[in-house]
Amino acid sequence: MTGESLIAFFFFWGIWLLVPMLVDGTGVLTQLVGVWTSEWKNRRKGMTRGDLKTFPRVSLIIPVHNGGRSLGKTLKSLCDQTYPLRQMEVIVVDNGSTDNTERMFWEHQWQNPLGALHWISTPNPGKAWALNAGIYFATGDYVSNVDCDVALHPDAVLNMVKAFENDPNLSAATGAIEISPDSSEGNSAILHAARECEFVEYFSAFRIGRQSQTLMNSIFTLAGAFSFFRREILLELPQYSDRTVSEDTDITFSLRERFPETVIACLNQAIAYVEPFSSFSALYSQRVRWQRGEIEVAACNPHLLTKNLFRINGVSPVKTLVVDHTLAFPRVVWTFLLPMLFLFGYPLSLVTAAAIAMYLCYMTVDAMIMANCYVLGHKEARSRLRKCWWLFTVLPMYRFILFWFRLGGFLAVLNEPPQWRTSPPWQEAAKHGSRLISQSYIFACQLGSNLMTRPSVFFTAVLGLLAFLAKALGMR
Repeated sequence: MTGESLIAFFFFWGIWLLVPMLVDGTGVLTQLVGVWTSEWKNRRKGMTRGDLKTFPRVSLIIPVHNGGRSLGKTLKSLCDQTYPLRQMEVIVVDNGSTDNTERMFWEHQWQNPLGALHWISTPNPGKAWALNAGIYFATGDYVSNVDCDVALHPDAVLNMVKAFENDPNLSAATGAIEISPDSSEGNSAILHAARECEFVEYFSAFRIGRQSQTLMNSIFTLAGAFSFFRREILLELPQYSDRTVSEDTDITFSLRERFPETVIACLNQAIAYVEPFSSFSALYSQRVRWQRGEIEVAACNPHLLTKNLFRINGVSPVKTLVVDHTLAFPRVVWTFLLPMLFLFGYPLSLVTAAAIAMYLCYMTVDAMIMANCYVLGHKEARSRLRKCWWLFTVLPMYRFILFWFRLGGFLAVLNEPPQWRTSPPWQEAAKHGSRLISQSYIFACQLGSNLMTRPSVFFTAVLGLLAFLAKALGMR
C-alpha cells in the first residue's frame, strides 16, 4: 500500500469511525464534567441538608385514567413519606376511567393518614385537563404532579421541600426518575436485558445528563412523572395545554419564557420509581410520543428557536434538535453503508472489522457511563449495576434501536395527527398487509363474477392474451 493510498485509507475509515465517537463521546465527557461540577456545587450549598424550621403545605396532583392496578401503590408511597403527612394534600383527578380506579381510591380513603385526600372527576379526557383541574383545587405552597404509576422514595417530598426552602430562586424542579427492578417472572432473556438497559438509560439521563443541564440552566423538560413547582409561579403560567403530546415540555418552555431569571433544576435526592416498559410496542409508542412532543413544542415556540444558540448556558431548542437528530444520522448512514461497501467490492473482512471497531467505540462510551453511574449512585443502584455489569456490551444495540424509534417520532409529526398511543411499524405493516390481501381477494371475486356472467368478455380476454403471446414468440 503506497503512502497516498494509506492516507486515503485512514482518512476514509477514520472519519466514519470517529464521527460516532466524537458525537457520543464528546457529549458524554461534557456531561460528566458538568455533573461532577454540579455535585461539588451542591455539596458546598447543601441544597437538601439541614432541618426544616417550618413544614409548608404540599399539594400532590395525581392524574389518572384506568389506573386501578397502579394507583394503590402510588398512594401507599405517599403515605410512607417522611415529610409530615398532615401537611400533604393529595388530589386524584380522574378523566374517564372505566375500570376499578374509583373503588381503589375509596379503599385508601378509609385508612387515609394524609392531611387531605380528594377525588375529582373531569368530563374532558386528557392529562392536561386533569392537571389543570388539580391545580385549581390545590391549596399548598408547593404543587407537584405525580403520575399514577409512580412510587416515590420515602424522602422524595422532604428533599424537594428542603431544596426549595434553601434556594428562593428555585421555581421548579424535576425529580430523579428511576426504573423499578424487573419483578416479572418468566420473561425472555432479551426482554429482561432490554429493561435493565432502560434502567441504565434513565439513571444516566438524570444522574448525569439532567445534572449537567442543571449546571448550564438548560433543563428541557420537567418530567411529567414527578415535578415540583412554587404555587405562586405555577398560577402565573398558562394552563397545561393539549396542543402537543408533551404537555410537560410545553409548560417548561412557558416557565422559562415568563420567569427567565429563576432556576429550574433536577434534584437527584428526590427519587421517583416508574415501572419498566411492558412490551416493545409500548416502548416504541412512548419514544415516538417523546420525540414528537419535542418537535411540536419547538414548533409552537418559534421565537425561542434561535435563543442561546451560540451560548453554552441556557436552553436552546435548535441545539437540542441538532444533537437529537442531525448528529445522530451517522447511525443511519452506517446501517446502509456497511452492506453497500461489501457490494462495492470492499473485502468482507475489512467491512466486518470496521463494524466491530465502531461497536467497540460505543461500548467504550457506555462503559464510561456505567462507571460514573456507579460512583454517583446510591446503594440500591450500585447493587443493581454490579449485577448487570455486562450491560455495556448490549447498550449500544439498545440505543441504536431507540434511535430508530425516535426517527419514527420525527416521521409521525409529518404524516400523522397527534395521538397518545402509536402502533409500532410492524403492527402497521401487518394491518396494511391484511387489508391488501382482503381487498385483493374481493377484487378477484368481483372480477371472476363479472367474467362468469359475461362469457363474451372472458373469451375476448383469453383470445387477446393468446394473440399477445403468439406475437411475442413470433418476434423471437
